[in-house]
Order: sequence, then C-alpha cells, then structure tokens
Amino acid sequence: MDAVEKLIVKDECRALSLSYGRYQDERRYESLPELMTPDATYTRLGEELSIADFITWVGTMPPNKTRHFVTDIDFREVTESSAKGISYYTLYLYGGEDETPYPLEGPFVVGEYHEEFAKTAAGWKIKSRAAHIIFRKPQ
Repeated sequence: MDAVEKLIVKDECRALSLSYGRYQDERRYESLPELMTPDATYTRLGEELSIADFITWVGTMPPNKTRHFVTDIDFREVTESSAKGISYYTLYLYGGEDETPYPLEGPFVVGEYHEEFAKTAAGWKIKSRAAHIIFRKPQ
C-alpha cells in the first residue's frame, strides 16, 4: 500500500467518524448503521453493544441538544482491509428548553474514541467504536 492509498483510506475513515457524531447530534440514529459494518459494536461505559442495541439505548435518552467535537484520528494501523486509530472528543450537552444560543457551562465529558474500520464491499465502514471518558462534569 503506497502513501497515496493510505491517505485515501484515512480520509474515508475520518469522514465516517465525523458523520457518526453529526448523526448523533441531529438525532438521526436510524442512519448510524449505514456508517458501520453489520457486526459493528459500540462500547460505552465499558459495555459493548451491537449497533442495533446502541440505537435502542440512545433512543431512550432525553431530547437533549448535543454537539460532539472530535479531533483528527491518530491512526495506529492502516492496511488494505483495516485501520485503527484514536481521536479525542468533547461533548457539550444542554437539556433545557431555551432556544439557540444555548447557555454554555462547559463540556459535559471529554474522552477518547478508539475506532476500528474495515473495508467492505460497500466501502470503508466503522467496525467498532469504543468511547472512553477521561473527564466528566461533576454531577
């Protein structure tokens, strides 16, 4: 795999990762599977969920306003069929009734996404995404 091919893979994987956060912020949970392999998993709070179970769980959350800010991915591995990397995320959350601009009290959590990507017949997809909380707003 040459350098240009690696750049293309990284770019496609970055786009998937960013779309994932945007879909969550837009509450487009039904669109998440198009970004993922059929056997994909999402790990949150140490619990690994299938994508279907994650969508069910996230659908039970209150209709908060959220924004996920995600850094570029630090790729640890890129091959012709898989890629792995880590990015940092900051999640802002507002659960009130105000209109924009929402009051800002700082981030709700700051963490890391550990992601694995796989090349499929339909292109690159997220195979697993594990969210690790590093900082959390006191409750």
